[in-house]
Amino acid sequence: MSADKLKSYRFATDAQWNACLLVQADRNSKGIRPFPPYGRPGTSYESRAAHAPTVTRAGEVLWLDDDGALHRLSRCNDEPDTCVAPVALASATRVVANSNGLWVAGDPPQSIQRYEEDTLTRLLTVDLPYLRVVDIASDARHSVMVLTERDGSYRIMSVDSAGHVDEPVDLKDISHAQAFVYLRNSQRFVVLAGKYPQLYWFSEKGGRPLFSHPVAAMHPCFTAHSLGSDSRDKVFLAGVESEDFGRGAYVIIFDGDGNSLGDVPLDRLDAPATGITATRDSFWITGPRGLVRFDVAEVVPEGAGQVSCMLMTPVLFSPDREDQRRWLRVEATTSLPPGSKLEISWAATDDPPERLATINTDYSLSASQLVAHVLSEPDLPRGRTVFYGDGDSEEETEPATFAAPLFDIKKRHLRVCITLSAATGARLPVLSELSVFYPGRTLMEDLPAIYQREEEQPNSFLRQLVGVLETTTHALDARIASMGSQIHPATAEEPWLNFIARWLGVPWDDGLNLEQKHAIVNRGADLAKARGTRAGLEALLEALIPSRRFRVTDVTADFGFAVVGGGSCTGSALPAMLGGHTRWRAELDSRAALGYMRLPCAGELEDGAWQLAGKVRIEVAATAAERKAWEPWLLTLIKEMVPLTARLELHWITTQALRTNRLDGTMTIESAPLPHLGADAITNLAHLPERGARLSRSGATIGLRLR
Repeated sequence: MSADKLKSYRFATDAQWNACLLVQADRNSKGIRPFPPYGRPGTSYESRAAHAPTVTRAGEVLWLDDDGALHRLSRCNDEPDTCVAPVALASATRVVANSNGLWVAGDPPQSIQRYEEDTLTRLLTVDLPYLRVVDIASDARHSVMVLTERDGSYRIMSVDSAGHVDEPVDLKDISHAQAFVYLRNSQRFVVLAGKYPQLYWFSEKGGRPLFSHPVAAMHPCFTAHSLGSDSRDKVFLAGVESEDFGRGAYVIIFDGDGNSLGDVPLDRLDAPATGITATRDSFWITGPRGLVRFDVAEVVPEGAGQVSCMLMTPVLFSPDREDQRRWLRVEATTSLPPGSKLEISWAATDDPPERLATINTDYSLSASQLVAHVLSEPDLPRGRTVFYGDGDSEEETEPATFAAPLFDIKKRHLRVCITLSAATGARLPVLSELSVFYPGRTLMEDLPAIYQREEEQPNSFLRQLVGVLETTTHALDARIASMGSQIHPATAEEPWLNFIARWLGVPWDDGLNLEQKHAIVNRGADLAKARGTRAGLEALLEALIPSRRFRVTDVTADFGFAVVGGGSCTGSALPAMLGGHTRWRAELDSRAALGYMRLPCAGELEDGAWQLAGKVRIEVAATAAERKAWEPWLLTLIKEMVPLTARLELHWITTQALRTNRLDGTMTIESAPLPHLGADAITNLAHLPERGARLSRSGATIGLRLR
C-alpha cells in the first residue's frame, strides 16, 4: 500500500462514457445500467377506442377516440379531460408534440399541419406538392420529420415551425413503407417497410439500410400493427401472433443498435394496437379499449427474463518500462444488488492498436457487433472476473468498488469490457465509475530484490499473492490518498468540517447547515484574526446569513454622546446619544424640576449614562422558517465574536425594516408621510391631522404623533 497516486484511465463523465462502446445500456445521472424492464400489467384509461397518442413537453398525454374527442391526461390528475378535436386532428393516425405545438399529416396527404397545443387552433399548413406523406416523427427538438413517397422512392425531410423544409434524405432499397421513428442518441431512422415487413435501421444521412430484422421472426408469425419510440434510445413495435400460435399480443422493444430489450405482453382486448408513444420512464399504447400506460420497474418483473448491458472501453495503452510491468488492475465502482452480476473481461495485444481500433470505423456494424468482434478475435490473450451481488434485496445497495487484477498482462494495448446483468426479482446494478490502472508504484517494489525477481517467473505464486493484496487493499490506498481533501474546507465532508472547525476554534454549532459550515471554515483565518472586532462580527454574519440580510449598530462607535456646540465648537451631528442622571438621581436644589423627580423602584440602580456604552444591536432579516432554524444557535455564536464587556441585543425583523432613517446626510429630509396602514408604514413617523385640518398632497403641516 502507498499514498502515491497511481496512473489510470478513468471513465465517469458523459464525455468519457461517450468514448466507450455501449450495448443495451441506459445512461442516467447515476451512471450506466441495463435498460430497465417495464412492469406489468399496465394502467388503463378507457375511452371509446383510441389512437394517435402523444406526450407534450409539459408531460401531458393526449390521445384521440372514435367519437372525434381529444383526451388530455395531466400529471396532476387521475382522470383525463375531454374536448372536441378539429376534424383533421381527430382523423390523424399520428400526432407529434413538440415545443411548437401539435403536428399531424394533412388531408389530402400532400401536406402537414400544426395546431396550438391548448386551444387546438390550426396555426400552419405546409404543402408538399407531388409527395405523399407516409408518416411523421419527432426529432426530440423543435422540428418534425416527414417520411414521403413519390413514384416508389422514399425521402425524409425536416420541417421547422415556420414551415421551412430542409434538404431531404433519400432511403434506398425499401418499399411499402408504413411508419418510421427517429432516435436522437444513435442518430438513426427506423422504418417499418416491405411487402414482407421488416424493421430497417438507417443512418441519419440516409442511403442503404445498415441492417434489418424480419417482423415475422420476432414472434411466431408476428404481424406488426404500430411503431413508436421515445425519440432517444428505444423503438417499440406492437403486433400479434397468428391464430395458430394463440394470437398473443406483444410490444417488442429494441435499442438504437437493433438489440432486443425484451417484450411486454398485452391483454387481447387491447389488441390490435393503434398507436405507441413513450418517454424515458413510461410508454403508452392505444387500442380498442382506450389507453394503457406501462412504467419502468425498479425490480425485474416475473416473465421479463434476465436483463443485461455491456460497456467496452476504447483501446488503452501502457508505456514501456524497464521493469516490464504493464497493467495493474481494473476497479469498477458499482451498485450490485442481490441477484445481479458484474463481469469484468479484457482483451490485449502487442500488435499495432489498429487490430482493436479499426473496427470502430466500420459504421455498418452495430455496437454489439463491434464488441463481439473484439471479444472473438483469435489469438488475443483475454480473461474475465465475475462478482455476484449479495445483501438485502429490499434496500438500495450502496456503490462499492470491485477490482480485477491485470498484473499478468504484458501486452501494450488493452480493451476492458464490463457486463452488468440482473435476474428476475433483482434490482438493476449501476456502474458509476470505471478505472484501469497501469503501474506507477506497486507493492513489488517494497520487497527485497531477491523476491522481486520472482515476478519474472511464469505463474509466480509470489506475484499472485502480492497482486491479491494490491487488489484487495485499494480502499486503504484511496483513503490514504484522500486524507488531504478531508481537511480542505472546499472538499471536506460534514463530519470532518465539525472536527476542523473545533480545531481552528471558530464559532460553531452542529445545527448549522452544510453551506453555512463551509462558509465559516473558509473564513476561519478572518474570524480568528478579527475576533472581538466589528469586522470579525460582520465576517461571521456574512458566512451565516445569505445576501447580507443583517445590520450591526454599535451605539458608542456609530453615534457617540451629544456635545453642545458654541463658539469654536460645532457640536455633535445627529443622531447622537443623550446622557445624564436618571429621574430618581435628582437632588433638591435650584435645578430640581417639579413633577419630574421620583423615588427609585425596587431593583433600579443609579447606573447613569454608562449603560449606553458598549451596547451592540444586531438586526437580522429572516423568514419564519429561517428564524426557527437559526434562533437556537445564532446568539450564542455571535457572543463568541464580541468582547466580554459588550452587551448584545438581537432583533428579528423583515427585509423592509433594514432601511435606515438616520439623519446623517445620507437621506433627504422630506415632509412626514401620509398616515396609512401598510407594509411600508413607519411607526412613530406618520401623523394624524388635528381636528379641523385637512391632508394635502404635501402632507399635513400640523398633526399629532402616533404613539
